[in-house]
Amino acid sequence: MANLSNVVNFNEELVIRNCFLNYGKNLSFIPCLRLMMAVEKAEEWGVAECGADTARSLPLYRHSIKFLTGCDYVEILYLQYLVPPLMILCFIGNMLNLLIYGLPLLRRLIKVIEVLHASSPPLDPFDWLEPFFWSTKPYLMWISNISGTMSTWLTLMVTMETVMCIMWPFVFRKYCTKRVTWIFLILSLLAATLLMSTLLMTVDVEERIHVANYTLPEPQDSTCWYLESSFRLFNRPEFDFLRRILITTTMAVSIVLPTIAMLVCTILIIKQFTFKNLGEAFSQRRKCVIRMTVATTLLHLLLEGPATISHVVSAVEKTEVSYMMCVINHSNNLLCLVNATIPFFVFLMYNEQFRHMTVMYIKALMQTDETKRKAYFSQAGMRCSRMSRIETERSMVEHSRFASRPSNV
Repeated sequence: MANLSNVVNFNEELVIRNCFLNYGKNLSFIPCLRLMMAVEKAEEWGVAECGADTARSLPLYRHSIKFLTGCDYVEILYLQYLVPPLMILCFIGNMLNLLIYGLPLLRRLIKVIEVLHASSPPLDPFDWLEPFFWSTKPYLMWISNISGTMSTWLTLMVTMETVMCIMWPFVFRKYCTKRVTWIFLILSLLAATLLMSTLLMTVDVEERIHVANYTLPEPQDSTCWYLESSFRLFNRPEFDFLRRILITTTMAVSIVLPTIAMLVCTILIIKQFTFKNLGEAFSQRRKCVIRMTVATTLLHLLLEGPATISHVVSAVEKTEVSYMMCVINHSNNLLCLVNATIPFFVFLMYNEQFRHMTVMYIKALMQTDETKRKAYFSQAGMRCSRMSRIETERSMVEHSRFASRPSNV
């Protein structure tokens, strides 16, 4: 092994190449020098490198130093004990939505990898999971931010459509069509992807190499050194200005402005729906949909709104935030996950048809008799068809009633 005093006389490329040949690690110049200094110091103390047979039984990776301390420990606790049951509820609810109404599964399934990482052994993480988790973490953050932004925008869209349905029914029928919905969905996906693409430029993952000691069992009873790797996510200092712009823009277009708009729309809906006598202009099913929309919007405001605090602190702070702000940030993430679980239970609470179809599907899935299974599915389908037919007839009556009136409701 080359001596450090001889290596530092070479240029950076040779130092990096020497580091790769000796240790099998592709590092930059400064981390490579630190590694070589640590190895040389260990050998000066008479600690030899562990043999190949011994090294194969030793861990290749370890968690970061803060894995079980401070704010990181708070994150580990909620990832281990709070996120799994919420994920199960979210998964079951969304799967039932997919079966019953064909609703899109948008959010929070990427938490699976984070839960696996948090549940790995504290002192001996899985060799395959640790590098995979950290190499994909920026992209998981990117997908999560896109999903969260689209969730907010789509919630705002539905809330605004509800306002139009109550206050301007003719405008609602003209513009709130399936085609417009698909156009908005595609445009929001493109806009959110473009906005969050800068995230991949501002963050990076660094692999840190550590020289660890291992005490050989008897009869050797000696100490040898081996290499361990740990990872950390950091903000690139050269893109700090871009990061601040990204956080500020995200806070404005994804949290603050939609929150204000949803709050105004919710007040208008409640005012029109509560204090104005709508008479027979709205069917019971349409009123049910309005109640579901208001409940979903209010929950979104309560659970997603506090994330503004985290964005403000991230935009202001240059270095690591305080312990309290870190805990608040993790609490906001947990609230966002709760918000992803809520819609199914809102549907279950307010929609009688949805409750009936849910019960029929669950009974059908639990039924071993094929004849009874088909009967349960048939009951759910008949109920859906009957309600759709009734709603179609009501819509025709409402259309003629609205057409005969000179003013809007």
